[in-house]
Amino acid sequence: MADGRKQMIFRLFLILAASFAWAGPMEAMTDVDGGLEEGKFERLQSSDGIGWSDRPAVLDVLDLKKMDILDVLRLISQKSGLNIVASNDVKGPVTVFLKNVAAEDALKIIVETYGWAYVQNAHVMRIMTDKEYKEKYGCRFGQSIMTEIFTLSYAKAEAISSKILEMITPSLGAVKFDGRSNRILVSDTAEKIDEIRSLIEAFDQKDREVLIEAKIVQVVLSDDYKLGIDWEAVVADIHSLNLKSNFRISRDALKKGEMSVGTMPADEYAVLVEALQTVGQTEILSSPRVAAINNKEAKILVGSTQPYVTTTITTPSSGPTTTAESVSFIEVGVKLFVTPTIHEDDFITMAIRPEVSSVVGNLTTSNNNTIPVVETSEAETTVLVQNEATIVIGGLIKEERIKSVDKIPLLGGLPVLGAAFRRKSDVTRKTEIVIFLTPKIVSGEMQGPDPSAPL
Repeated sequence: MADGRKQMIFRLFLILAASFAWAGPMEAMTDVDGGLEEGKFERLQSSDGIGWSDRPAVLDVLDLKKMDILDVLRLISQKSGLNIVASNDVKGPVTVFLKNVAAEDALKIIVETYGWAYVQNAHVMRIMTDKEYKEKYGCRFGQSIMTEIFTLSYAKAEAISSKILEMITPSLGAVKFDGRSNRILVSDTAEKIDEIRSLIEAFDQKDREVLIEAKIVQVVLSDDYKLGIDWEAVVADIHSLNLKSNFRISRDALKKGEMSVGTMPADEYAVLVEALQTVGQTEILSSPRVAAINNKEAKILVGSTQPYVTTTITTPSSGPTTTAESVSFIEVGVKLFVTPTIHEDDFITMAIRPEVSSVVGNLTTSNNNTIPVVETSEAETTVLVQNEATIVIGGLIKEERIKSVDKIPLLGGLPVLGAAFRRKSDVTRKTEIVIFLTPKIVSGEMQGPDPSAPL
């Protein structure tokens, strides 16, 4: 009898438990557009019987038709415990049917389906329009932020970073660079990263180089050519010399000059030097070769550095006066500044600035310091030539005053009578500097042995 009563009580407990487990859905009524619309919202439960506070709450069934979004958010918040805040511009009816979806996932599905956006900060889900999201975060909702590190081979990281800063998404992208490793770190959307990658590939290119072979020839002008070489006559004799232009040289106002620029094939150099020997005595001062990177200036100096001393006297308000001497230097001779620009068709634009200077006297200061007086002739021109063609620059005239003393040994050194045994001469000599420049495009790579050549 007692065993029978225990079995009946156990069966009744099972029936009650089953009735709670299979309870029907709760009815939710809301006022939409002035009328009542019906929606079903099944009770929230965990799939394994654990409460939503320990695991995400799951919606067995979410069946809503034309329910206002604010009511939907309120309902989800009440049944799941989620903290939800919506902006004033989030409005409109919602129709959705979902089964067995976590409450947080259901909220995200609704927001994304109707073109809204959300941001989850700590335990609060903020709902806003896509426009508000873009104004606040600088990109559209759903755009992921990625970070990539670019290692540059030729360009400078600092220079490229300034260009990237103009491209990144405002209030979202970020750029950092490390000059030591020549790397750039960029954070932005995937689309922007692709654009920045294309920019870096375009600018991070190996610079092309130009090998400039120069020959500086000095022509001592004879009496018939005191005004300089007649380049028109030279062109008439050498048809391969193409005279580009003649223009004034920047010199002393009382000493006018004219520079001539022309081009010719590189193998005609010897012919032109031979023709110049008819004008005067020729001498090759220097044959330098210098390599220059594309759009970078190269400098050639054939001459000397003249030192001179300057004195600085400092008189303080109290204490002794101090005197300090310093040595300065000035370059005298032939200076040549060349900036090559290589074009895609292998033509080269040469920006050329030649300068010829010489010491014509000395200036003695009140402190008995001697400062050299330098006369300079300089010009500037730009010539477009083909690869390995030769540029000829003439008209750089330099005037030198040469003083010399010829005397008979011993007798010429006597104080009074020695004047009869020595002779002084003061000769003014005019020379014209002719510069030959042959640019040649080089790759900068070392040329290894030809594998096909016999050993």
